[in-house]
This record gives sequence, C-alpha cells and structure tokens, in this order.
Amino acid sequence: MMEDIGKIIGRGLDTYTNNLNLGIPFIINLVLTGLFFVIMLSFGIAYIFGASLSSLENATTPEQVILIILPIITRNLFGIAVLVIVYLLVSLFFQSFFTAGAIGMARQATEAGRTDLSTMMDAGKKNVVNLYLAQILAGLLYLAGIVFLVPGALSANLDQMLSSADTGALLLLAGGFLLWIVYILVLSLVLAIYRYSLVVDNLGPVDAIITGIGFFNRHKFDVFLLWLITGAIAIIFTVIGQIMGLIPIMNIIWPFIGVFISVLVIQPLTAVWWTRLYMTRTDKKIYFNELLAHPNELKA
Repeated sequence: MMEDIGKIIGRGLDTYTNNLNLGIPFIINLVLTGLFFVIMLSFGIAYIFGASLSSLENATTPEQVILIILPIITRNLFGIAVLVIVYLLVSLFFQSFFTAGAIGMARQATEAGRTDLSTMMDAGKKNVVNLYLAQILAGLLYLAGIVFLVPGALSANLDQMLSSADTGALLLLAGGFLLWIVYILVLSLVLAIYRYSLVVDNLGPVDAIITGIGFFNRHKFDVFLLWLITGAIAIIFTVIGQIMGLIPIMNIIWPFIGVFISVLVIQPLTAVWWTRLYMTRTDKKIYFNELLAHPNELKA
C-alpha cells in the first residue's frame, strides 16, 4: 500500500517515539568526531606553533599575536592542508559508519516496529566502505559546481576587485557563486535518497547514486516535498537558535539544548522519514502497512 507524505511523516514519528535508541548512532558519531577534532587540533598546534608558543607570551595586543601567527601559518600551509584533509577523511569515515548504522536501524524499525543497537553495528560494518566512497563521489559532484566561478575568477583583477573599474568582474563572480548555490541545492534534492538506497538495498557506491537519481526521477514530487519539509525544519531550528542567542542566559544554555535536539530528535527522525519513503516506494515490508492490512491481529 502506497503511503502519502502525510502518513510517512505521522507513522515515521510514531516509529521514532517507539525507538528512541535511533539517536544513539548520531550521539556516538558526534562524540567520536569531536574527540578526533580535539586530538587533531592539539597535534596541529603542537606541530605548527610548538616552537613559537614562547614568543606568543610576549605579545600584549591582538595585533602582535596576529603578526606572530600569520608568518607561521604561511610557512606551514601545506602541513595545515594535510591535517585538514586527514581530519575530513577520517571524520567522514566515522560519519559513514554511524549513518549506515542509523539507516539500518531505521529500516528495521520501519519493517518490524522495533530495532536494537546490534543492527547499528551490523549495518555499519556491512555498508561503511560503500557509503564512505559514495559520499566522496557525491562531494566531488558538489565541488564540480566550482566551474561557475571560473569566468568571474578569470576576469577579476584582485588589486581592483572592490574598485568601480572592476565591478563587472565582481558581479560575474557573485553571479557564479549564486549559480553554485543553486546547483548545490538542486543536486542535494536529486541525491537526497542515495544513502538510504545504499543501506536498504546493500548497493555499491556508484549503483547507490544511480539508484538515488532514478528514484528521484520516478518520485520527483514526493522527494521534493519531503526535502522541503526537512529543509524547513532545519531553517526554523536555525532561526530559533539565532533568536535564543540574543536572549541572556539562553545564549549560554541554548547551544547545549540545540545539540541535544538536533542529535537526538531531528537527525534520527529525518533518517526514519527518508528510509520510510524509500521503502514504501520500492515495495519493501512496512510494519504499519501490515497492521492496517490485518486489523484483527491487533485484537489477538
């Protein structure tokens, strides 16, 4: 039985409230990536600034600190770039494992009504490499949009960028940046489902992206509607965060509340919704559908 978006939202919410452990993969991912960030940051500071930290003790103004730090950063740009790339690749691997685990849990909860952490481990181990490679491929597709900046960058004169003589190049560069944003938004819509198809159907990275694009082509309105709903939730949540930042006391408390809501509510609930959309449109076993098809079983 085909579910409309309203039923997917409502029944997905019910699935989430009956399986609050769906937030655990996102919590673990946050903690591990946070710890890894601290480790890499500490190593980077020791590696790049270690010999110069003593000179910073003599700096008495922010200007003096900047004058000391900037030359050090300039001399170590390659090392900084390597550290950033290592952090991004390793943290993406962590994220791939726990995202795969969360989608696996969402799949089990959607088809059986309940899920457990062993499913997270099984789905994570089974799909982490494929999801990792798929996310790298998707990232390269997003970066391909940088081509929109090329005309403006080639025609711009950095020395006269802000002068009236070079406003045409500046406008061309701004227009290219705007086109890149539009490209990213469109691509995020087209590729919205590939992670879920990869885990639910155990696909390879390329097959998952192709399947995701094919799914979008067949169900454009449903994908767009759910993409719009989840995007609106993210925007509203961001606006609330900005408002809370203007309120005394709340500007201190809200960052912790915001992380709690994002990791334990929004992310797992979104995973359930996308998983359910994919499963209902590909004729997978759905828990609520079976109960509705056999209402007498509820009385047994």
